Amino acid sequence: MINKAGAQLSRSLMAIAVSLGICLILYIALVSPLPITLLVLAIFLGLIVMGERSGGIEKIYAAMEEHKGEALVVAGIFALLLPLLVSGNNYLLHVVVMGGIYSIIALGLNFQLGSTGMVNFAPAAFYGTGAYTSAVLAVKFGISPWVGILCGLFMAALLGIVFGFPALKTRGYYLSLVTIALQVIFTLMIINTDWLGGPNGIPGIPGYEIFGFSFRRPLEILGMRLPYQTNYFYLVFLLLSLAALAASRLYNSRIGLAWNAIEQDEIVAATQGINLTKIKLLAFSIGAAFAGVAGALYAHYTSFIGNEDFDFNKSLVLICMVLLGGMDNVAGVILGSLLLTIIDEKLRDFADYRMLMYALILIIILIARPQGLLPKRNRKYQIKQDNNEGYNVTVTAGGK
Repeated sequence: MINKAGAQLSRSLMAIAVSLGICLILYIALVSPLPITLLVLAIFLGLIVMGERSGGIEKIYAAMEEHKGEALVVAGIFALLLPLLVSGNNYLLHVVVMGGIYSIIALGLNFQLGSTGMVNFAPAAFYGTGAYTSAVLAVKFGISPWVGILCGLFMAALLGIVFGFPALKTRGYYLSLVTIALQVIFTLMIINTDWLGGPNGIPGIPGYEIFGFSFRRPLEILGMRLPYQTNYFYLVFLLLSLAALAASRLYNSRIGLAWNAIEQDEIVAATQGINLTKIKLLAFSIGAAFAGVAGALYAHYTSFIGNEDFDFNKSLVLICMVLLGGMDNVAGVILGSLLLTIIDEKLRDFADYRMLMYALILIIILIARPQGLLPKRNRKYQIKQDNNEGYNVTVTAGGK
């Protein structure tokens, strides 16, 4: 019993230490100059590779899965304290807010790209749909942003269904080409529609308010006056937590199993009674809904939106976030989104060479770690027999 309790405590401490370590890596990457950020990322990548080769990474995954609650508490405390840690730099807080918004989009994109194996090159179109829907309702009709965020979710999901039904008649490269066409059409429609602001965008978008308190006002905590970005930080990460919970639930549901079955082999999935069109449409519409929520958040946070915020380049960056973090892995997608947002912002000092350096960093990382920082794991189930004995069954239909 003592040995068992000691092993349990050891795994609990390991989960807490890993969660704290990841939080510290993100914090150092955020507050440090670019060379140190890249050095920290390289060390983190090296530790993951060494852990995979030695087998230690599996012990860490097992400890994190068994003591998920403790790990989440550490991450939650870090998120609550982060605005206090960077209170002297509004820009760093803005970067974290944008990272949270992109994480929500990436979680939705992961349903298509990671779980179902459908390469969607138009996540920015759904992102823009949510942003423009909420912005137009607020600016032109005076509708509350809180209602606008629900309307943005609905319109993005509707676009996912309307577009997805004919698009999913194709597969593979042809589906990718169709999504590229959607992204181009969306961008051109924004530019050429004066009612949507045209090339000048939509300015003067109001912020969120709750009980008369505007999110554009500074926040005071324990006598400390924090910038208004703090309000959006807590809002964004509250919604990110809900999105991550929903994504995890979907992953472990029968829908998640169906998505993985389609990703492995559509023909076999169909012979097992899976309705391919229905399940694929769910991936498209739910992923689009996530992007719509993020778009509404972005519009009311920045108070201005334009076509350059939702163009094809933005779609490529969002896809890279899923690939870097690890497809079909909720924690990996969030980690990849936050890291790439930080790196992208730090590269702004290089102006014309920014995208070149961004591409080189991605190529190096993906060569060293082609499956992503935190790749998907094999599913494991515990099947109970009548005699209360159990045995593990490993299913290779994707994993977390």
